[in-house]
Parts: sequence; structure tokens; C-alpha cells
Amino acid sequence: MKFTINDDLVNIEITGGEDLWYLSLFLKEGDVLVAEVLRRVERKEDVIRNKKTERERIKVSIRIESVEFLELSSRLHILGKIIGGPEDYVGEHQSINVEPESTISIVPLDRVNFVRTLEESSSLTNSTVLVLSTDDQNITLYGINESKNDMLWRISTSTGKMYEGKENSYREDFLEKMEKHRQGEIYIIGPSIFRDSISKLLSQNGYKSVNTQIGSSEEDGIRELLQEGVVNLRRSAESKLISDFLKGFGLGISSYGKKEVGKALDMRAVSTLLMSDKFFRSPSAATYMEKCSQGGCKLFVVHGSWETGKIVESYGGMVAVLRYRMDYSTA
Repeated sequence: MKFTINDDLVNIEITGGEDLWYLSLFLKEGDVLVAEVLRRVERKEDVIRNKKTERERIKVSIRIESVEFLELSSRLHILGKIIGGPEDYVGEHQSINVEPESTISIVPLDRVNFVRTLEESSSLTNSTVLVLSTDDQNITLYGINESKNDMLWRISTSTGKMYEGKENSYREDFLEKMEKHRQGEIYIIGPSIFRDSISKLLSQNGYKSVNTQIGSSEEDGIRELLQEGVVNLRRSAESKLISDFLKGFGLGISSYGKKEVGKALDMRAVSTLLMSDKFFRSPSAATYMEKCSQGGCKLFVVHGSWETGKIVESYGGMVAVLRYRMDYSTA
């Protein structure tokens, strides 16, 4: 996501579907969208001749009333009332579908927080992290981003001969494939015997790599890496928080359910409050968000279609990681 500020207008360039999800969270009722739309124009001669009405492109300002993220079609559906533009259309309702590779202009009600949130999301949504998976069967390079894990290439090592002193048969092909990724930081996952060998080879050839402690390879290893929270992806931050929440049950510092989380917020015992995007958009979310703000806790909204979001939804749409154990019987 890219944006520029021009007087009161914040111009936002949508670079991918994930940008639309972010926008669906922080576009609020009352914000104004400035856009060109197609409207039907009925002319007198059309009525007389019983012809179909024409459409013309006009520029309007729309006060937003609702925002809906349509994940399957990768669109953002915005509905509002026209408050600026040709006089004949002022007061009428207008819907707009925002898609990737488009640009929108917003006049936000809360400019400071709107721009701050844009800055935070812009630093994440365009990131791609390189992960090199290695084991006794394959060496695989993944490019992982906020939406998916892309397998960029794979070299079959069959029975692991690369690590038995016969790696020369693979070295040339491996280094040739890696050449285009020389400028990026590469995270290495897999069993240590294979991981260490690849790390040494990359270091000898001037690559910047991180030899992680992740012993699993392929998708399982990527999942573990994300849960460590060390890569610059929102997915990783979410995975780490959900991992902390699940581990917290054994320590008595995890809470879920409106009643229990509400009590913990009242006691200012919440360190991090996690909401599914579905709960975040519900009317009841505002009360918990206000308590979270007053209590100095962090609020994090998780993506409903990701595994992390589904976990939060299974606990009622809102969970909390606490600063200390609570006795709910006396809270």
C-alpha cells in the first residue's frame, strides 16, 4: 500500500488484495471518499423516445456509511451518501467497489490516527520474506508474504547426498538459482545437519542469511517460523500472539469470552487484546476497545480467513493475554 497526502486528501494506491483488508478495518463511518462514478442520466428526449438512459462519469464526495471486505472477489464494497458533486445527485446513495491496482482519495474524520495506521500497514503489506527449506529430500526456496507461501523453486536431493561429501553435484545449480536473491535476507529452516551446511555455503558465497533454530522443513517449518514472530510480516505477529495465548492457558494468563475478558479489562490486567476482524466490525467491539485504550493494553485485529483468525473465532471472536493471573471468582 502506498499513499500521499495532498491538503485534506489522503490518496491511497491499492497494490494488492491484502491492502483492501487493511482498509476495511480503518475506513470508518463518517470518513469521506472522493471518487469518479458512473451515474445514469435521464434526458427528456430519452423519455419521449423510450430509450435506455445513458451513463456519465461524474466526480462526487461520498460520506461513508458502511464498508465490506469481499475476500472471494478481492473487492472492497463502500456505500455512502453523496455530499458533494453535481447538485442533482447530492443526497442520493452511491456504492463503489474498490479493487487492487486502483487509487482512492479519503478525507478522514480522524486524520492523525488514520495516517498513523496507514504508515503501520504500508510497512507490512508489501513485504516478501525469503525462506530456504532444506532436508534430506529437497532444498526449496519460498517467498512468503501476507497472503500465501509461494514456492519459487525446488532442487531434489533424493537421499541427502549433498550432505555426504557429494554436494558438488548440487552446488552449481543451487548457487545459480540463488543468484537473483543475493540482496535479500534469507531465513533457513530444517533439521540442523542440513540447515548448518546450507548456512555455511551461503556465508562462503557472500549471502546474508539467518540460520534459525527451526528443525522442521517445508510448510510445517514455515508455520513454526511465523510463530516465532521474528519475520517482518503481520502473519508472523499474529501467529506469535496466538501462540502466546494458547501457551498462556498453562500459566493462567489467557482469557476468553466477553464476561471474563471484560473483567480483565476492568482490572487493567490485559496485556494484549486480540479480536477477529468479524468481531472488530461488530457494534459491541467499541466498548472493549475503549477499555483496552484506558488500560494501556495493545489491540490486535486478526485476519478471519487465516488460521490465527479461525482460532480466535473459535473462542468467541475475542481473547486476551494477561499481565498476571486472575481469580475470576473474586474479580
